Amino acid sequence: MRKKVLAGVLATVMTFSMAACGDTGVASNSSAKSGDDSSENGGDPYTVTLVLQGSTQPDEERIEKKINEILEPELNANLDIVVLPWASATQQLQLMLSGDEKIDLFYTNAANAIQYMHSGQIIDMSELIDQYGTNMKSIYGEDIVKTNNVDGFVYGLPNQIERGSIPAVFMRKDLVEKYNINTDDIKEPKDMEKVFEIVQNGEPDMTMLYSTSEGDTPLGRLFRGDGLGDASFGVIMDQTNSTKVENYFATDWFKDTATMLHDWYKKGYISQDAGTNTENWRTVCKAGNLFSIFFSYHPGTPVEFESSTGYEFEIVPFYDEPIVNSSSYGGVIFSLAQNSENPEKAMQVLDYIYGSPEVMNLLNWGEEGIDYVVEDEENEIINYPDGITADNVGYSLNLGWELPNQFIAYKWSGSDPQLWDKMQDFNASAKNSKAVGFAFDNSEYTNQIAALTNIVKQYNGALCSGSGDPEELIPQLLKELEDAGINDVIAARQKQLDEFLANK
Repeated sequence: MRKKVLAGVLATVMTFSMAACGDTGVASNSSAKSGDDSSENGGDPYTVTLVLQGSTQPDEERIEKKINEILEPELNANLDIVVLPWASATQQLQLMLSGDEKIDLFYTNAANAIQYMHSGQIIDMSELIDQYGTNMKSIYGEDIVKTNNVDGFVYGLPNQIERGSIPAVFMRKDLVEKYNINTDDIKEPKDMEKVFEIVQNGEPDMTMLYSTSEGDTPLGRLFRGDGLGDASFGVIMDQTNSTKVENYFATDWFKDTATMLHDWYKKGYISQDAGTNTENWRTVCKAGNLFSIFFSYHPGTPVEFESSTGYEFEIVPFYDEPIVNSSSYGGVIFSLAQNSENPEKAMQVLDYIYGSPEVMNLLNWGEEGIDYVVEDEENEIINYPDGITADNVGYSLNLGWELPNQFIAYKWSGSDPQLWDKMQDFNASAKNSKAVGFAFDNSEYTNQIAALTNIVKQYNGALCSGSGDPEELIPQLLKELEDAGINDVIAARQKQLDEFLANK
């Protein structure tokens, strides 16, 4: 098959690393049909190539066959799943888009999609949504379904996932109970210092707060503003009330938070290798060496954390409600490649997946009876069949957030039976940033952003992990950013945001 040839060719490229509202509207296969019932189309079925990121599944072809048994009679279409490895996905995808590889739909994010738009590598989806987006529009409504656009060019469709989050502290519940921690006394992050002091006295060899130089930094997880796609180059701090774009690193919040973390680092609450640590926090916790982590709360995190670490967590949110920001609909999207030989059919298939629990379950979990069994039919919870584990399962992509509509798919064993209902309630409770739907077009500032990115990389790890001294590092960082043109980029962001708001 073509994908096998592709995998062999792309295996030689250099790796490049890359770094989720309302009612679903669809609950059964009967409503999954797209806006144009095209089963009557003559000719051979068109094969839609869907490019995802993750781990290639051994029995991928078996699952494609099962999916195509549904799609072919319904839409005269087939599906070819191509899964690119995380480490090299961005570069491999770029090769596919730049060459003549067969590609129709692919998972990406708004920042990348805008670059693909400017390079002519993706198709405007606006008219195709109007014609074929029945399920999409029933989920999101007419406005949100096209929210990812620049000057009317729709560059991607949002996946159905949690939209907001709440910065919170997650503490091992057994230790909270052991040391009689009164969580009612924890109102804001700084209140954790007295908790750390108590627990550390009893657990002197344990890390009190997980910290790393990249990814889930404690400072990044506490941020409550709208990063406008990338906090490094201008943010809205009071996103529900203001539209002022500011230099993130020059804010009092950044300095105060970095100072708090550095103080904890000096007191030993944060691991001394935080500035270079890249070890996943789950690994540290599973080993019994971690008390707490700052993380974003949503209804799925408690079970997710317990299942991945073996520990229950006491969770204390620092705010009452989530916020939907500019990235909430653009962080996980599907775009339509210019290389597509049949964009209409590709859009029909994508819309069908948004409304089909059967296809969603096949894509994410595989085949019932082989890759999973229904453990609780009433609550739609599944588990591995006898003799099957994560190590020998033929297909278990387990990336529901990356797929169009996880809210209509099964939940894994241990999940809250009401998870999807709670997730939708959570989304509905969110406040909106003033900048919802905004995406910065940086095409005229690529050189400045490249320079700014390199500068931030030099300082961000130390400041956001707590390992670096803010008094020393922040003035240096601000001077270098100013010299590299950050004020020009912030001004451009402000101008584009103002224009976006004026045209809403």
